[in-house]
Amino acid sequence: MEGLADPFGDRVVNEIPPPPVLPLDEGILYPSSDSKTPDWIAVRDHLAAEGTISKEHFVKMLHDATDIFKEEPNLIQFPEPLVMVGDIHGQLYDLIHLIEKAGDPSKTNYVFMGDYVDRGIFGVEVIIFMISMKLNFPDSFAMLRGNHECRNMTDHFTFRQEVIEKYDEEVYDLIMEMFDALPICGLADKKYFITHGGISPELKKISKINKIDRFLEIPMDGIMCDLMWADPIDEKEAKKYDFIENKERDCSFYFGRKPAKKLIDDNNLMTIVRAHQVQVDGYKMHRWDGPSSFPYVITIFSAPNYCDYYSNKGSVLILEDGNVSIKQFDDSEHPYHLPDRIDIFTWSMPFLIEKVVQMMKSVYTKWQEDEPSDGEDFKSATDLKERAEKIKGKVKAFARVQKMYKTLTEESELILKLKGMVPDGKIPRGLLLEGRPAIKDAIMEFKRAKELDKQNEMRPKKKREARVIRS
Repeated sequence: MEGLADPFGDRVVNEIPPPPVLPLDEGILYPSSDSKTPDWIAVRDHLAAEGTISKEHFVKMLHDATDIFKEEPNLIQFPEPLVMVGDIHGQLYDLIHLIEKAGDPSKTNYVFMGDYVDRGIFGVEVIIFMISMKLNFPDSFAMLRGNHECRNMTDHFTFRQEVIEKYDEEVYDLIMEMFDALPICGLADKKYFITHGGISPELKKISKINKIDRFLEIPMDGIMCDLMWADPIDEKEAKKYDFIENKERDCSFYFGRKPAKKLIDDNNLMTIVRAHQVQVDGYKMHRWDGPSSFPYVITIFSAPNYCDYYSNKGSVLILEDGNVSIKQFDDSEHPYHLPDRIDIFTWSMPFLIEKVVQMMKSVYTKWQEDEPSDGEDFKSATDLKERAEKIKGKVKAFARVQKMYKTLTEESELILKLKGMVPDGKIPRGLLLEGRPAIKDAIMEFKRAKELDKQNEMRPKKKREARVIRS
């Protein structure tokens, strides 16, 4: 893989290899005569080096993977040993680290519980890497659908724009058609029910899941919606309620102990394994019968330091020899990109504005200090006082603006991360004037991050028409 040329020899950090200049060569991508099985290790290494895959090859991989997904049932059966993986959200380098830590996919059974894209900046690369593994290990590498694998969410968040920037609308539509084909639930060792979100008041027997028409946009209500969007109730309320309105998501339900226990008992299950919610430790055991009881629900979240500001761990759940265990991991270093993929000119604008404001403040300060000339005619001392007060007010206003832009320039990276945490992209009122400590505290504190990110957990209103896959 030939790196980008440096004809002038002026790269500042020479020890970091430049990214590959060309997409992965077809002879490397498909080294064998089997043109449907890409070299997943070559794909991994090429993407990790910030390389790309040509549109032609990506489209082919999408078609081949979609054909496999179409043939899979809604509810997939898994033998043990099995690694169960939660949300990834475009964090490619953490996914690579996860695979290295949890086991070679050629020797390990995997089930991913959805949410592969949005929020992180490498969603396209995550999809390429994952379907390259799926094409190599179709029977032991499973990908379930999450609530972000749909047009509504990817249009509202970042993935659609990412695909269009890196490829085009045609590729985006093909990815959406593949998402429509993803299975929606799993059953491990006939005892562990696996889904992205949670359970539904309409779901009594899990065999009913195979009767769902999944080849469409995720509905706004019903069993399929609940499987993608429902959340377990907090421990304090779990015994009080069965199903209550999920206001945090603006759709589906919170479910409690009683319906979870009934689904487990009626289907001879051990527990419900799901993803969907960030956890500070990367997992949560919902032990609604006390701390020593076996959990009714296990939440797994596999995107460490979610969105580069949650400071949480990632984890996977491992089922082996009838026992379950948790493997945690920290986030991995990844190539630096300006937040939201902004360009250098947008990034530098606060620096320019700070200097302009500083100049204007100096002009008004000088004006305030100057004594009126002999030729100036003021009607009264009151006029002179009013003039002085107006100028003084302007100087104070410029001083406040200058302080805000000074904060913007000194803490520009923290500010952009913070803007990405709130749905309208606006910095919380007064935070700039408080300076660096307030900004850093707002980002690093896990609870504060969740509060700022709260509206991003809601389901957006439907924008794009659903498209149904046709065989």
